[in-house]
Amino acid sequence: MVDEAAGRQGVGSALTLEALRLARDAGARTVDLSSRPSRIAAGKLYEKLGFQARETRMYRYALD
Repeated sequence: MVDEAAGRQGVGSALTLEALRLARDAGARTVDLSSRPSRIAAGKLYEKLGFQARETRMYRYALD
């Protein structure tokens, strides 16, 4: 997550593209990520970079 003060400066895009490059270089075939629905700007960025929204349900069970 990029700090809001750095928003709209291309930091999130640069970080995401570098992560994709590293994944590709490591031989990954796909990259999945998750983001809270409330993070509208992040969702728009991911879609702009080519990620496709998927219908999934994530669950968490806290052991502590």
